[in-house]
Amino acid sequence: MVNAVIIDDEAHLREMISNMLVDSFPEINIAGEADSVSSGIEIIEKTSPDLIFLDIEIKEGEGFDILKKVKNRSFKIIFITAFNDFAIKAIKFSAIDYILKPIDQNEFVSAVKRALAEIEKPILQKQIENFFDNFHSLQNKKLVLRTSENIHIVNVNDIVRCESDNSYTTFFINDGEKVMVSKSIKEYTELLNEYGFIRPHQSHLVNLNFVSRLDKTDGGFLIMKDGNEIPVSTRRKQNLLQILDNL
Repeated sequence: MVNAVIIDDEAHLREMISNMLVDSFPEINIAGEADSVSSGIEIIEKTSPDLIFLDIEIKEGEGFDILKKVKNRSFKIIFITAFNDFAIKAIKFSAIDYILKPIDQNEFVSAVKRALAEIEKPILQKQIENFFDNFHSLQNKKLVLRTSENIHIVNVNDIVRCESDNSYTTFFINDGEKVMVSKSIKEYTELLNEYGFIRPHQSHLVNLNFVSRLDKTDGGFLIMKDGNEIPVSTRRKQNLLQILDNL
């Protein structure tokens, strides 16, 4: 049996989450509810849950304040938020699930299924620590990459490039490691574009720090410092030239 707690200052949302869990996940026991930072800390320390549904904005502060103060973070989190762009970006970097309000039942069920599949993994504490690093720091961002067998935490500055294969994305790391994840390259483009990454082609995302030069022959190629050639699509070429001119 998986024990879960619901921390949200809106009573009707706590009831909605509770009802959806009862309907779709009979293996989850609702161990308690809370509506504030202090009561959230109390319910976590009292019940030692496996799964927490945590609103970002609650009474007495933020849900993040709870995570800072609890001693044992060996639980899976699903954040709930109306919308907080900066927080969501930090959440995505850390590969932590979140649900936007108003809650969509299909998104809720998908997030809970992912959580149940990962509860037994010992990496949860590191994911939360990585979240705080990303939330408070604008430099040295770290990205959590989840595969079927492992969770990799990589420094964004060490990512050389990404290559897409339909709904999968392969990360090429500076030390030679390759990590394939089951997410589209579009999602990582949105995360990494403000950290010096450009998308010269539909299937490629590259870190400008590892680009050696632009070869304009045969339509255009970016030559990487490791010798790899990355194609430049015709429709992206002009934008790429503007970016390179402004470096």
